Amino acid sequence: MLKNPRKQWTAFLLWLLVVPTSLYLVYMMFPFKEIDMWFVLLNFIMLIIAMSSSFQIFSISISLERWIIFVIFFQYGLFAEMVFMQLALTILQFVRKSSLPAFYRFTTNSLMFVIVSIVSAFFFYFAGGRIVEMSPWAFLIAATVYAVSYSFINSLVLYLIMKIEKASFDNFKQVALWDFAITIVVLPLAVAYSLLTYKLGGFSVLLLGAPFLLVLLIIRRYAFSGELNKKLSSAVEIGHELTESLSRDEVIKIFTEKIQGVVNYDQAYILDIRNGNRFQMLACSEAGTFSKESQFFDFENDAIPLLSPDKIKVYSSSKEIEKLEYLRFSIAVQSVMIAPIIRAGKLEGYLIMTSFRKNFFEDLDKKMVDLLTGYFETSIVKAFHYERTIEKSEKCGLTKLYNFRYLTKKLSDELSLFHEQEISSLSAIILDIDHFKSINDNYGHQSGNDILCEFAQILKKYETDGRTLARYGGEEFVLLLPDFLKEEAVSLAERIRLEIEQHTFTIKPDLSDDIESIGIKLTVSLGVSSIPEDTQSESSLLRNADRALYIGGKQAGRNRVGVYEAEPTDPIEI
Repeated sequence: MLKNPRKQWTAFLLWLLVVPTSLYLVYMMFPFKEIDMWFVLLNFIMLIIAMSSSFQIFSISISLERWIIFVIFFQYGLFAEMVFMQLALTILQFVRKSSLPAFYRFTTNSLMFVIVSIVSAFFFYFAGGRIVEMSPWAFLIAATVYAVSYSFINSLVLYLIMKIEKASFDNFKQVALWDFAITIVVLPLAVAYSLLTYKLGGFSVLLLGAPFLLVLLIIRRYAFSGELNKKLSSAVEIGHELTESLSRDEVIKIFTEKIQGVVNYDQAYILDIRNGNRFQMLACSEAGTFSKESQFFDFENDAIPLLSPDKIKVYSSSKEIEKLEYLRFSIAVQSVMIAPIIRAGKLEGYLIMTSFRKNFFEDLDKKMVDLLTGYFETSIVKAFHYERTIEKSEKCGLTKLYNFRYLTKKLSDELSLFHEQEISSLSAIILDIDHFKSINDNYGHQSGNDILCEFAQILKKYETDGRTLARYGGEEFVLLLPDFLKEEAVSLAERIRLEIEQHTFTIKPDLSDDIESIGIKLTVSLGVSSIPEDTQSESSLLRNADRALYIGGKQAGRNRVGVYEAEPTDPIEI
């Protein structure tokens, strides 16, 4: 829906102020002759068919209904044409697809066409036009002035609406030119139709109206083939873009955002099935915003066995949607498409798309979604394996913490952020378990490994808010702290030291016959250094922290926090 609902009410108030009043004044000021109801009804049917059978050329929506509007004006005058258009717009709310709310779309279009009708009618009368039979040349001149002004005013009003909506103007010039070109092309048809109607009455519908519809259907069929090919090409391009992405988050974001270029929707959700019995939302798109949490959709895991596991299902009305009692959508949702995401015959999740319009999703949409979900699942698997490979190369196999390789890369990145003034400081804490060799000697190396893993889990609690925790080597660990001043890093180091001192580690000694678990106490020595206080070099930052660890920690008696202090003769390295 619109991000700003006030716009809907503003549009409605303007419509209420302008449209009914304009219709009344036009009715009083421009009387019209008796109407041939059959002629009007047949043309109204042709208008609806023409307006609902728009097609695209070079990404621009084209419709050929304008000549029928011109004929109604030429035959019966301004009031008849305005009523004709308002009725057509009302019906089209149930025919044409759009991501905009129907109420808002009707009020803005209705207001726009009232303005266009009145202004273009003024130019028609100014050019000598009359709603009576005229000489062909006089009629052609007035009709040309009317048609050109109609196209110009239509483009001008559309421009103003787009400016108010802050919409993109990338294709506006092309749209305006196409609008003018179509007006010029259909003008002779409208003039001929009107002149023929003066002579033959309603019989002219058979001579011009019916052939027009036949040609329109042929064009629409051809355009549909072009639209299908375009969507298939777009789907293939999305597939290529997905397969080139190496991050799962990137794959999910690209898929959710780009699919709208192939299958239009108002809201979209990707649900992953975890452990075969519960949902987890991977991503959603609502009101044009991509996130991992929804404001308008909720679910219960009991819905998993009730959803179709092997085919796409569409629910085309709120009454049908109510049957999905374990899925709760916003009250505005009128259509839902639920597509299973399958890999190697196994159900992995669902793509759920919604619209605020009834009967919104078509068979072509289902085919496109089926194709794209295949691309999506393949790309997710590829990204997963890539991330696992990277993770293995950047993480310690024992503690699952980052390794020295990742630490050096991250340290370089953080220093770049410091020089770019993205962060104001960078501190490092090096930790070393005291007397760790004696643990291996007394209890065995497996007990030593258990200690390292438990020690890593304690430190993981401090890896928050952009901090990086890594195993430096052996029993040494490093904690990088962006935007931490030196005194803040010292305070954190002291908290860690105290927690380790008070913690009881559990091991099962493997160098004795007793296999019972025992608890042992450990201490840790720490060293702290900071940028820019101590250095501006990434290598010196760790070297300084290591020096503080051994001088202020180990040599000072262990179980202490050593703080790097530069000698008066030591320069700050950059």
